[in-house]
Amino acid sequence: MPYLEGEKLIVTEQERIDLYRNKGLWGELRLHDLLYRTAEKHPDRLALVDPANKLALVGSNPQRLRYSEVVNQVDRLAAVLLTFGFGKDDILLVQMPNVFELVLLYMAASKLGVIISPVPVQYKEHELSEVLQVLEPKAIVSVATLKGVGFLDHQVAAVNQIERILPHRPNIFLFGEGEGCINLCEEMENCSELTNLEHYCDSVSISSNDVLTICWTSGTEGTAKGIPRTHNHWLSVGMATYEGNRIEEGESLLNPFPFINMASIGGLFLSWLYCGGKLVLHHPLDLPIFLQQIVDEKISYTLVPPALLNTLLKDEGLLATCDLSSIRAIGSGSSPLDEWMVAGFQDRFGIEVVNHFGSNEGVSLLCGPNETSDPFKRARLFPRNVSILETRLVNPETGVPIHEPGFQGELQIKGPGVFDGYYKDPRKTLSSFTDDNYFRTGDLFEIDSEDPNFYRFVGRCKDLIIRGGVNIAPAELDSLLCSHPDIVEAAVAGYQCDVMGERVAAFAVCKPSCSLELSDVVNFLKEQKIASFKLPEKLVLIESIPRNPLGKVLRNQLN
Repeated sequence: MPYLEGEKLIVTEQERIDLYRNKGLWGELRLHDLLYRTAEKHPDRLALVDPANKLALVGSNPQRLRYSEVVNQVDRLAAVLLTFGFGKDDILLVQMPNVFELVLLYMAASKLGVIISPVPVQYKEHELSEVLQVLEPKAIVSVATLKGVGFLDHQVAAVNQIERILPHRPNIFLFGEGEGCINLCEEMENCSELTNLEHYCDSVSISSNDVLTICWTSGTEGTAKGIPRTHNHWLSVGMATYEGNRIEEGESLLNPFPFINMASIGGLFLSWLYCGGKLVLHHPLDLPIFLQQIVDEKISYTLVPPALLNTLLKDEGLLATCDLSSIRAIGSGSSPLDEWMVAGFQDRFGIEVVNHFGSNEGVSLLCGPNETSDPFKRARLFPRNVSILETRLVNPETGVPIHEPGFQGELQIKGPGVFDGYYKDPRKTLSSFTDDNYFRTGDLFEIDSEDPNFYRFVGRCKDLIIRGGVNIAPAELDSLLCSHPDIVEAAVAGYQCDVMGERVAAFAVCKPSCSLELSDVVNFLKEQKIASFKLPEKLVLIESIPRNPLGKVLRNQLN
């Protein structure tokens, strides 16, 4: 588990390092090594493309950088950070949208051995102060403005609120101008001397087993938890995603997810580094801009939330204006996929939808063309045999392993992509791992009855609705409701009942000019032949389903 030895953050025990090295699953590469390798081979290849709306987003013009230019800018940024005293194992709290400067920061940190801790741009004083107390970063790195509004107030307020309990007050560095802050853009422009950086890189050992990031859980369970991950952790997950999505050398990838966790870092950032292609950035998710980027940049692979894919496929008018001819495959996840959606994209456009199930802790399950050509299997199932994961199902109440279909169990995992423990939280780490070092994911699966080579996702242990002592998995009902022709998106949650303990409430966003009654929803679900105890007993029509930055439903906000 993670611990501090002097000023150095230790994560992985030597026994585990030796195990995965001997298996050929871990090596010596750091993330920036992949970037520099491509730059050496293809210096003039286009590497990074800013969001088309960057001017409105952060007040600066969008840039297009070739690999030689990216490496040059990474070196300048690393030299600047070194000048201000940043080095191995120093921690930077980073709050930035998807702009090319953020990619530079990741690569400069990789080169210096600095640890990046990214948080969503939506975090304000409450969330930031919570993270700051645990993280105690040396500095904060951000942007001066976001969508035309000053972006520093909540960061400064969070620091002021807990300054008295921090060992030092973190400085704030900006990509842009801000009162009392250091302008990294200006410093990089004035940087012409890289000798000190060269000396530093020659004298300091940066290992592939050093921590690169400390990401954070979504916080839906309460206090946010820090998750340290090393270069080898990320490279293992990244290779599985790269191969599972059949990413090809030099492909053009479009990333609409924030660079704060597994979806974007493991799902697209690493695939970009492995394929040496073009990474197009997008933020925030804006459908017209997103669709235009697909056309303009000839995107062949991207990640899209399931709800957006459902909406797109149901909107014939919008589909008529879209040119999806360049798309080879689309990754999707964070909530169950709908069978009709996966089949629809495959049948109508020849686009493979790859089902992703992941977490910052290291869950990395994919179901795509490598696993099955059946779109209905792909929407619901995940392979039991995974190259970088050992998996098993365990009864969450008895701890007894499950080997047969028909029984729900908690997914437990271990492997080279699985983290070692929560940052500064040995109690949570101890309770999250078994005695034989499997991580308890909290995700409920069962072995598929028709094809026992696959798992079927059931839901989250903590999300279960318990009605009259019977467990109901909300994710199953979410998916069924989303297939209703008059519903744009939907989710269910439990509500208290003195008689049954909990009952099921359905929350739905209707299409314009459509209306729904509870009886409509119940009759539709009855047609799906589900058990009667799962039927909603309350319907609430709302304008949008509350979700976290990854698109996961925030059920605690459904009321």
